[in-house]
Formats: sequence, C-alpha cells, structure tokens
Amino acid sequence: MAPAAVCPVRGLPSRAAVPKRPAPACRPEHRLLAAGGRPGQPDCVEPLADFLHAAGIALLLAACLAGVLSLLFGLPGTAVIALAALVYGWATGFTAVTLGTIGWLVALAVAAEAIEFAAGAFAPGEQRPSRRVATGAIVGSMVGALAGAPLLFGLGALGGALAGAFAGASLAATAEGQSAGQAARAGLAAMRGRLLGFLVKSAIAVVMVLVVVAALLS
Repeated sequence: MAPAAVCPVRGLPSRAAVPKRPAPACRPEHRLLAAGGRPGQPDCVEPLADFLHAAGIALLLAACLAGVLSLLFGLPGTAVIALAALVYGWATGFTAVTLGTIGWLVALAVAAEAIEFAAGAFAPGEQRPSRRVATGAIVGSMVGALAGAPLLFGLGALGGALAGAFAGASLAATAEGQSAGQAARAGLAAMRGRLLGFLVKSAIAVVMVLVVVAALLS
C-alpha cells in the first residue's frame, strides 16, 4: 500500500489523501414521495419534511370537510374548499393539486353560488317573482340564517334560512299589494327554492372534495 501523502508543513496527511465517508443509506421511513405524492423520486428527506407533507394533506382534507359542514350555517363552503386547495397547491408547487384542478374547483364554486342565489329567490317551475319579492326572499334568508345559527349548535341556521326566505318573500309580496294567499304562495316558493339551492350546493361541494381527493391520489 502506498504511503499517505504528507503535508510538507505540519507533517499531517493531506486532505486529498483522507478517504471520503460514504453517504448514509436512505432509510425507508425517511423517503418522501416527491411531487406531492408521486413516486419516482429517490432523494431522502428528514422526518420533519415527511411530517409536514402528511400534515399538509391532513389540513387540506380538514378544510374541505369544514367547507362542506359550513354550508349548514349559510357560509360559502365551496369557496373555502377552493381556497384551501389553492393554498395547498401553491405550497407544493402545484404538483398534485395542479392549476387545472384549481380551475375546476373555482368553476364549480362559482356555479354553486350562482345556483343557490337564483334558487333562493324562487323555486323552478314557479312564476318568476318581482324584484322586490326576490330581494325579500334573499335578504330574509340571510337574516334567518344568522338568527338561527345559535340554535342547535349552529344547525338552526338552515331552518332559519328557510323560514327567513318564506317571511321575506311573503312580506315583500304583501307590500306590493298582493293578497294573503298570494303572499303565502310566494313565501312557499321562495322556501322551496332556498332548500333546493342548499341541496344542489351541498352536492357540488361533495363533488369538489372528491376532485381534491382524486388529485391527491393521482
């Protein structure tokens, strides 16, 4: 074996002669799937990064669930889901949750809000109400949701919204000079429309959550 090179000044082995220590093997529990959960990345990461990755997914799914449940309180839950997905996508470089996925979520959220707004004024198949009656139904629904929110741990917001839509439309119809029967029919139509809008919006919110889950698993 050839002698190690000696430093001419201090008599120590030169830096070039010191063998390099091999890189530590990548332990399976420290291997993080790259690209937001996509396989094929051989790099090792620290356990903290793995924890943050899992925590990010958990927070995203929790925000999506909160968005769906917030619909019971009259809140814009579809917007919450889209915003949570946007934040997660930005934080991960739009790898798993891509910009295309964000676009679909935003389109679904806008459609849900538009359907709920239109259905909250009158039920499909009913005669189109006047602007005053439609406005009364929408405003009454919002006031009723706020008034009913403290009841039944917040679940009273839905009942309050339905009652508010009925009351608002009925009062507006009465102010226009309609009879009691006509005002009651206007109120019932507004209440049915509000309920239909809630059901459609809830279904769209569930679809949005499934889109997010599919993006995470792809």
